[in-house]
Amino acid sequence: MKTNCPICKSTDIENLLQIHAPSMQNKVYESESDAIHCITGVIDLAHCNKCNFSFNASFNEAILQYDQNYDNAVPSTIFHEYYIAICHYLFTNYNLEGAVVYDIGCGKGTFLNLLCSLFPSIKGVGIDPSYEGDLKPLHNLTFIQDFFRAEQVIDAPNLIISRHVFEHIEFPKEFLQIIQEPIKKFRDVPVFIEVPDFGWIVKNKTFWDLCYEHCNYFSEKSLEAVFDNEWSVLNKITKSFGGQYLWVEGIFNSSKNEISRANNETIDCNAIKEFIESIKNSQDSIKRVLQNYKNQKYKIIVWGMATKGVIFSNTIDKNRKNIDYCIDINKEKQNKFSPISAHKIVSPDILETLEKTECLVVVMNINYINEIKLEVAKHHIHANFIDAHGNEL
Repeated sequence: MKTNCPICKSTDIENLLQIHAPSMQNKVYESESDAIHCITGVIDLAHCNKCNFSFNASFNEAILQYDQNYDNAVPSTIFHEYYIAICHYLFTNYNLEGAVVYDIGCGKGTFLNLLCSLFPSIKGVGIDPSYEGDLKPLHNLTFIQDFFRAEQVIDAPNLIISRHVFEHIEFPKEFLQIIQEPIKKFRDVPVFIEVPDFGWIVKNKTFWDLCYEHCNYFSEKSLEAVFDNEWSVLNKITKSFGGQYLWVEGIFNSSKNEISRANNETIDCNAIKEFIESIKNSQDSIKRVLQNYKNQKYKIIVWGMATKGVIFSNTIDKNRKNIDYCIDINKEKQNKFSPISAHKIVSPDILETLEKTECLVVVMNINYINEIKLEVAKHHIHANFIDAHGNEL
């Protein structure tokens, strides 16, 4: 277990919570047995009182196994529109006409593919050792199945992107330097990073957002410490996606005597403790809500089996007694099983079998509530909708 902060190396850290979790919540399994016997890990949530960073002090990258059964895609209209909004923001804000854009940790390349499709003058390069697919899907887009290296940087980059990568990296400050190293000969290179906002998780007490894959939980203030280097400047942090994410914008190798802005939001450690103390009551409360609906013969549906739905169902219904159906629109997850609790993930088409049945839909991410209600309405069933705390939607 770590005894100092992965960012600032301070030993002034507090250990706040220990829970067991699947090592990879976005990995699905072909059988119940495989799901039940999946690899698990320990989350020892710690908080640094010096730089305001929270992290899993017991994180062990070696137990993560990315393969064909790992899938964190969100094939949602709402999420696609969010991607489009980011693309337009980046194109306008960074004057990307004819620009060279590198996406570090691009995953399956969905975002960069969209950016290069919307703006064909951009030359996009996606870098990720786990990338699978066509290496040249568009005339202006290339994927490299590797780690980021200096020899890959042929043209001066106009923008570096790294979205939803830093929360997975054990030592984020060092990783920022790994990204900067191949481009250190170029001046004034903008960088755009996106991470979950731990402040939002704490404020909204979403215990289902604590997962093993995310070893890092960033406050705005902690990101200042990540950018506290002679070669990097933090310019701006913006809340996005209904406050759930942070857009982190900075500069590598600045030619000006800039300093990072210093009015970023701090998370009070007492607020984190209050959140942790609320977890058991929150879990007991939602269990009572589900049981009450079960007693009234409702079918219980959890909608959204990415991180939130997997952690929620595994925590609330480990023995699979209360949740009847776990729905996800990602076809790659359908008819497979979630880790530990082995809930079967099904298509929304299951609703066709529930006509004239009273249903309760637990919406794991309320950003998608309108999209989910429209889908349910197609199947002519009567449904009540709640969030994962039990509040009516």
